[in-house]
Amino acid sequence: MMDILDPTIPTERERIDYAPRPASVQGLRIGVIDNTRQNAEAVLNKLTEELATRYGAKVEVLLHKHQRAPLQDAQLEDLKGKVDFVIAGVGD
Repeated sequence: MMDILDPTIPTERERIDYAPRPASVQGLRIGVIDNTRQNAEAVLNKLTEELATRYGAKVEVLLHKHQRAPLQDAQLEDLKGKVDFVIAGVGD
């Protein structure tokens, strides 16, 4: 069965609270998730190079996952305690 949502109608679905954003990325540790789509890695590399140059941020964990697949539990564990924020990239 397909579930179709109408954005004009209030829903009873569970609300998801986002993690708070850091006030600055100065010196923070970055986790990068490459979804293996075309150009994703190039865009992520350029972005993290800029963050390193401008703010001294450093990529600590780089994960690759299949395009539509969620992260595996082991991949989530790789991020915990090692990064301050994560950038999930898309390409095309």
